[in-house]
Amino acid sequence: MISFYIKRIRQGGAYHYVISETVSDGGVLTSRDLMDLGPDPSIYIQYFDRHAFAFKSVIEENLEKSGVRFTSDEIERLLKPFLKPEIQRIVEIFDRSRHSRLQVSYNLEELVPGQRQVHIFDARRLYYLRSGRMDSGELAQRRWKFLEVLLCKSRDEIESDLDRMEQALPPREYPAYVFTSLGVPLLLPGYLKDYPSAVDREKLDSLVLTELCKINSDEVFFLGVPREDGFLHQYLRKYVWYYFDSEFRTETSFDGFRFSGGPRISVPARPANSLHDAYRVFEISAEQFSRMSGRELTSIFRRKAKKIHPDRGGEHEDFLKLSEAYEHLMEIKKKTVPRRK
Repeated sequence: MISFYIKRIRQGGAYHYVISETVSDGGVLTSRDLMDLGPDPSIYIQYFDRHAFAFKSVIEENLEKSGVRFTSDEIERLLKPFLKPEIQRIVEIFDRSRHSRLQVSYNLEELVPGQRQVHIFDARRLYYLRSGRMDSGELAQRRWKFLEVLLCKSRDEIESDLDRMEQALPPREYPAYVFTSLGVPLLLPGYLKDYPSAVDREKLDSLVLTELCKINSDEVFFLGVPREDGFLHQYLRKYVWYYFDSEFRTETSFDGFRFSGGPRISVPARPANSLHDAYRVFEISAEQFSRMSGRELTSIFRRKAKKIHPDRGGEHEDFLKLSEAYEHLMEIKKKTVPRRK
């Protein structure tokens, strides 16, 4: 039996959608394209009244020509994301009472070792997309139930599933998503992993590219996938522009995001005298601050954070005050530094 899915691929500067299948070839899960749906799969849906719809017969005809077996439920599952929103809601109500995912005939024991478990890059991506949290090291230590949705799928199907989830991410989260999915926070000292905006940007960039290159050369990750010429495989290229694209690559890319503290955090409004409190925490005067560059401020933060971080025996409250003072002072610096023309 076969696992059907729809993937999004880029062709000639535009996205096309393709019906594909996951199949087992000698114990290796790979994929095969069945039908190109073009840039708008909704053209294959016919509506008869407010709630009645059907799928054009050309889909079934193409699948039959490919020699695969399918049911109407499977076609509905494939094209449900392209239904009108009000009809999607009705279909989802019925889906709760039935299991529409086609069960594959092979099991984990029949697969090659590399495909019997979830790759750590997949685990971190799914964990972030579901919870907004980073992996603090636990994902690789034991088998997690929520990751089983990635088992018995080809690399192509996994990438299609995650790509669909990534489309729902707010663009402002792209850098943090890439940063955490690659496990970069785990490579930083404890006093910095909580506060990535204080890390030297060139160092972050280097770590991101290094980890992407490691995945690009990981043969286990690419089991069942034809390799490509060039720097990065097509599955990984988007993460470069997710992280580096100028629209999202700002100094505030990580603002309000503390990696060990859970999901997105909004910094509460500060009282009027908090600027003086920030000076006191940093042990500087207003005159010193006015002459100080953002880089110098960051250097002071790193030095102090290294001393008082809870991982080094410091008090959590003291580190929190230092972090909030740093945020406050950096916000002021960003507003006062003239923009380049």
